[in-house]
Amino acid sequence: MKALAAFKYYEATTVQDAVSVLKQYPGKAKVYAGGVDIIDWMKKRYMPTPQVLVNIKKIPGLNKIEKQSDGVHIGPLVTLAQLADDSTIPMLSEAAKKGPTPNLRTQATVGGNLCQNVWCWYYRWPEWNCYRKGGPVCFAPPGRNMFHAIMEQKVCNAIVPGDVSVALAALNADIKIEGSEGSKTVPIKDFFIVLGTVLKSDEIVTDIVVPEVPSKGVFLKSRTRSALDFATASVALATTSKGTTVALGGVAPIIPTGTPDEMKAAVDKATPLSENKYKISVVKSLLKQAGA
Repeated sequence: MKALAAFKYYEATTVQDAVSVLKQYPGKAKVYAGGVDIIDWMKKRYMPTPQVLVNIKKIPGLNKIEKQSDGVHIGPLVTLAQLADDSTIPMLSEAAKKGPTPNLRTQATVGGNLCQNVWCWYYRWPEWNCYRKGGPVCFAPPGRNMFHAIMEQKVCNAIVPGDVSVALAALNADIKIEGSEGSKTVPIKDFFIVLGTVLKSDEIVTDIVVPEVPSKGVFLKSRTRSALDFATASVALATTSKGTTVALGGVAPIIPTGTPDEMKAAVDKATPLSENKYKISVVKSLLKQAGA
């Protein structure tokens, strides 16, 4: 493993500080919170190393879970260990527990779970100039693709990796974002796009709001090993006063969401690749277990 290349390091004390540095180095700076993904990324030099890291861990108020009049607020610096131990929304706690190993949960954050890079081997290894990196094609369809997408592929077959992100999608969470052009709120269903997220290079997530604690909440995950591995597929289901929403993980470059019937229909119309047709039966089984 190579040593980290030289980089500049900033410790932001306010959101405005962080945004200012990100704007100063457009596309060359990355936010550092838990550091679980970004440090591994830099050590292995999967892609060009960021020239600047902006540490946001000292910004006050971003590491709390609070019930307020408009819902449950979850700061982006809340660790997965915190979330796993919190009983406010049990399905989020369950999703956090089914994520990384306990020692990594003490570092990994909710914001990082939302914003982490995909784990597609074609994207991470520099030898493959795939479409997601600006190249001409996605290499997954003709290549090794057992863990890739089975729906919503379009130009990329990588999958959203975060378990907590899938649970938040079923909960119809809102993502609060701050950037040099001001603040905005994005429904989580619009946060993920085929080639990443809607975050601009000078924007950071400042809050996640779950509008209603569900009367029924379920998170189920299938993976190769009982610990550590990302989901081969997952299902989150949340029932609130507005109805039941199902979110599917491990199946697409976005997080498909909809009613139980809509998600069952989406799975029936899946377009698996050469090595991942098994995901269809896995998702159908998880949907049945979840009561969808």
